[in-house]
Amino acid sequence: MHQYELEAIPTPEKSREIARKAINILEEFVSDKELLHDIDLVLTEACSNVARHAYDTCDLCSRLELKISVYPGESIVFEVSDWGKGLKADAMDFSMPDPEAVGGRGLYIMSKLMDSFEILRDGDKNTVRLTKYVGGGKWTKRT
Repeated sequence: MHQYELEAIPTPEKSREIARKAINILEEFVSDKELLHDIDLVLTEACSNVARHAYDTCDLCSRLELKISVYPGESIVFEVSDWGKGLKADAMDFSMPDPEAVGGRGLYIMSKLMDSFEILRDGDKNTVRLTKYVGGGKWTKRT
């Protein structure tokens, strides 16, 4: 297993940057470009959700944390954490919004592209854990 931890101040720009850094790390392990694109989309969405929704005001923005656990030949687990308001499991909607909706597609995208979606709370820390099982032919030869 390989583990990585990235941190940023949760702004839209830094959210995109942290997702790009994660993809740069994963390129060492994953050879499938389409899979990397899907992961990039999911991580960008998950991290930007922290920037947009976790903290009431930017004055309270403290940090966004992304942990990556790579299990070569098996799976990749992502944990996107914040110390803000947190998601309310009973209010989550994983359905596709109306075509006219301005937003609301993030949870749908994450749930469709990942194999597992969990919400965890540990004290003040809120974490979305996303797991992707990766088939044998999608790993680099280095793994």
